[in-house]
Amino acid sequence: MRLPLIFAAAALIASCSGPTSSSEPVVDATAPASSKPLSINPPSHWKVVMDKPGFPIAMCVFQIPNPADKAGKNSTNVVVGAYQANSKQAQDALAGTKRRFVKTSLQSSRKGAWDIESYAEIEGVTRYRILDGTQVLPDKTLFIRFAWPNLPGNAPSYDADMARAFDNLLGQVH
Repeated sequence: MRLPLIFAAAALIASCSGPTSSSEPVVDATAPASSKPLSINPPSHWKVVMDKPGFPIAMCVFQIPNPADKAGKNSTNVVVGAYQANSKQAQDALAGTKRRFVKTSLQSSRKGAWDIESYAEIEGVTRYRILDGTQVLPDKTLFIRFAWPNLPGNAPSYDADMARAFDNLLGQVH
């Protein structure tokens, strides 16, 4: 399946800081969060598209299966990143990712320690709903992006399901 450009760009940004190591796990739920740049426990049905575990930019990209996306032209994707606080490269990459789009219908809010932005973006002819979450910690900035296409075959609850999955992930990323 084709990843939307917004997620391909995230993968390219992450790759600038070194190759992905296939021998390192995407998720190590047993290790203390402070011992690694990024800790995440995604649902088992999420497909890992990219895993770049080391600083200055640690990033995982996932694709969430969507029955409405049979043709594979549009996909529901999640980017989870940790950007090292004392790295100019990492902070510049994060800033570039966050300002990349004109944010249509922008709504800002706060959930716990997370700053949330909800907006729409058009890729080609498909409208995407995007949720961005940012949390600034002393040693890193955490960033989560959920994006899903508005497809005619989406389940009636799909938007609510994705918003709920985003909210759940906020509590799981360290």
